[in-house]
Amino acid sequence: MSNGLGVESVAILLRWLVEPSSRDFELSNLIVVTAMNGKEWPDTIQNFEKFMLPMFRAHQIRFVQVGRGGRSQSDGVAVLDDTRAPTKLFAQGAYTLLQELLTSGTVPQFGGSKHLCSLKFKAFAIEKWLQENIEGFIRHTFGYNCGEQSRINDSEAAIRARVTFGFNPQELTRISDAQSYDRPSRQGHYPLAEWGWNRDRCLDYIFEELGVVWRKSACPFCPFARITPELIARQHEFSEETAAAMFLERVALAINPRSQLYKQKPLYQVAEESGNRAALAVFDQLMAVSPWALYRVRRIYRAKGIYTGEGKAKILVAYDPGHKGTADRCVERVKDLPDRNTAIVHLRELAVEKNVALRHEHGLQYLPISSCGPMYPTREEFWVAAPAVVDTKARYGVAEFDFEWKRLFDPDSREQLPLFCKEKSCL
Repeated sequence: MSNGLGVESVAILLRWLVEPSSRDFELSNLIVVTAMNGKEWPDTIQNFEKFMLPMFRAHQIRFVQVGRGGRSQSDGVAVLDDTRAPTKLFAQGAYTLLQELLTSGTVPQFGGSKHLCSLKFKAFAIEKWLQENIEGFIRHTFGYNCGEQSRINDSEAAIRARVTFGFNPQELTRISDAQSYDRPSRQGHYPLAEWGWNRDRCLDYIFEELGVVWRKSACPFCPFARITPELIARQHEFSEETAAAMFLERVALAINPRSQLYKQKPLYQVAEESGNRAALAVFDQLMAVSPWALYRVRRIYRAKGIYTGEGKAKILVAYDPGHKGTADRCVERVKDLPDRNTAIVHLRELAVEKNVALRHEHGLQYLPISSCGPMYPTREEFWVAAPAVVDTKARYGVAEFDFEWKRLFDPDSREQLPLFCKEKSCL
């Protein structure tokens, strides 16, 4: 069973333990697997350790805790604990989602309705562990409730296609070409759908059996969260976790001023408006004690491609210079500095040198060098002072990015420009 520590999976486990007639297997045959991405609300951890782990020990249920081993899939999976007598959650994980986000200078990304961070840090870890440790046919239980039919359909489609969840939809063909991606044959199992239980029924059942209101399992920096009174109350209750999420958001905003955590408003604004003084104080302390750096950030925005054909026969025939297609980013950590004040002084000196006014936004100072024009390809460039946590990074390396930057925008290289780009703003 994939166990995310949340309402639905806890309700399933609880009913299996309390009502043996609700299951058609012996508990000795049950393996509960949880993937730890490194961050969870403390009350979820406390409640699971207090209420569920003693029951696991009493029934000798095998509980496996895993985490992603590193940035690359080749780093595999770290087994944090594997026992029939668990005493704690290893919620700190191994290689964590927060590590990846901070070093990349971003917040979790939306991918339509998909939680891409969960696919990479939870689904991949569980799938990889199953592949390496379980042979033969298995039944894999998921905690999707009766109102989540679309998630059930997605899961069933993935099972039929034998796709490891950590791969994106564009990588389906890799499965048939790589034996190493094979995994055990299995059948998806969705007991809440069979029972007709929705989330409210799960919450009621947990309260009836344990006398506790089980809150939503999530990262404190989850961008999918709705800004509700319940969320704000939790942010006030756990000020350190809220401050860490604010720190992540501020780093992301430094690299991309559009990267606020929530679609409605940035987290720091939520904290200010809700009077979360404790979280704001911890956040200010984090910003003050962190080493800082000067970053140079550049982006190339290319024109949208126009294609003919489908699938492998799809052919690029032209570009639409009036609409954005892909974007490439290059972040360079140019100079490490001991603190915020020193970094800001260096940025101001650079602004004087370049005779450019600083722009103040999100509690940060940006030095804009160029901004996007109305036609593509186009570019933007700015310098910013921010905490020294983001790595120098470009998709194919800084040297390759520099080559493209010069090829597309250097006046001495105009003869190499695409024919569709004739606007002055592109040069």
